Amino acid sequence: MATHAEITAKVEDYKQSQKYEKTFDLVRSFVAEAGKADSFTIPLTNEGPFVQESYNIRVSQNSTVQSDPDDPSTKKNFCAVKLKFKSQAAGNSQSSDFVPVQLIATPCHDDFPRYGARPFFYVYPKGDALIIDYDNRAPESINGEIYDMKAETVDICFNGKIYPLND
Repeated sequence: MATHAEITAKVEDYKQSQKYEKTFDLVRSFVAEAGKADSFTIPLTNEGPFVQESYNIRVSQNSTVQSDPDDPSTKKNFCAVKLKFKSQAAGNSQSSDFVPVQLIATPCHDDFPRYGARPFFYVYPKGDALIIDYDNRAPESINGEIYDMKAETVDICFNGKIYPLND
């Protein structure tokens, strides 16, 4: 069992280390409009560089796909949103193309089990901005599928560390 003095020292150590490194969640929700590709920008903190370690994404499933054009019972809800993340300062993308949200999201939909955050490391300099491009247009029909695209809500949480620059 730790003594009061040991616990007090531990808390003081944590307070000191937080001046140089602290955990931070960058949380945003947005609506990916139906039939549209667009982007938005999230300004990052001016406190210091942000080291992104992982993220979680949850999306709605308002759109539908009917796999057999002659059978309405084959209609099911789905989400076709694709994402691409970019650093404004570096001007580069963090993927070669748009990535379907089902491939990178945890838990993805409310009816999916939760698997935890997806590791995804990236360093943003102090004052940078994260640009999220999205595409919520219907996929190309391969076998006569019928798509009915709707607006989808995307909740995303980037987790990492801020390194405050205490000049």
